[in-house]
Amino acid sequence: MVQSDGYRRQIIVVRGCFTLKGQWESFSFTKNMKTEIKKQFPEWCSNMEQGTHATILQGDLDSLLGCAIEKLVKGNEINYFYDFSKLYVADRTNKRKAIGIDLALHRGKSYCNHVVSIRKDDYVNPLTANLNVINKIHSNNYFDKYAGSTALMMWSYYGLPLPESEEGKMLLLCIDSGFKGHYNPDYRKAHSKHLIDMGFGELIDLLNSKIEFDFELLQGKFKTKANIVLTDKGYLKTQLPLDELSGVFGLPLELPDKQFTLRNTFTSLKGDTWATPSKDKLENLISFALTGKRKFKYTTYA
Repeated sequence: MVQSDGYRRQIIVVRGCFTLKGQWESFSFTKNMKTEIKKQFPEWCSNMEQGTHATILQGDLDSLLGCAIEKLVKGNEINYFYDFSKLYVADRTNKRKAIGIDLALHRGKSYCNHVVSIRKDDYVNPLTANLNVINKIHSNNYFDKYAGSTALMMWSYYGLPLPESEEGKMLLLCIDSGFKGHYNPDYRKAHSKHLIDMGFGELIDLLNSKIEFDFELLQGKFKTKANIVLTDKGYLKTQLPLDELSGVFGLPLELPDKQFTLRNTFTSLKGDTWATPSKDKLENLISFALTGKRKFKYTTYA
């Protein structure tokens, strides 16, 4: 049991699911991720000191749920919004170091599910918490990658028990279309391995009992692909049904009610590995991720 003084909220494990329980101060953990895998995450991930960092949100459900997990477990709140061409900040007086959530940052702390290397000996950010970094995935072994969401990886790392309901488990697999690897013969073996490594072997049975279309229907029901955007006045908005999602996941999903202002401007670009055989050929990187075996996106200082 871990006490949190910063956020008076309790997640109580009830028959394996989460239940919001008013104004409390503690929450429970189970054991999910294999110890030998968890030990390879950066040391900062296991530091449970409360409220020491701010988080960077980018515009999708995967990042938002990851931010919610980080707030639940460590009391770290969203203070930045990143759209790959600009970085916005809410509280400029907040000097806490940032953690990118679902961001393939080239420097600094981040949770990430992307493949961040073109070749096996490319530079890799040592502070990124990423199963694909741990497993040394690059363009040449791309189909061995972890193809699930950042949020599911964080759920496993922090030992959060899966939702009790079948719909809740399915919805976790819907994030970032994390179910698709099971139905793709190129990814299926690696997809099952990663679920087992994360302690979620029961999700393989669930995937076996469903077809791909079952998950696509759920994605439509909960609008899981809806974006998070910044209004002209600097407030975040989304068509994601946050109250419904919170109920299914069993933890609060909410956008900060703060006004964001521009902090930095970047240049967002695309590339092909045939023209750029190494990530190290790119200068002034902010973020970098393969979007396929031979294609990538990256951001540099403007």
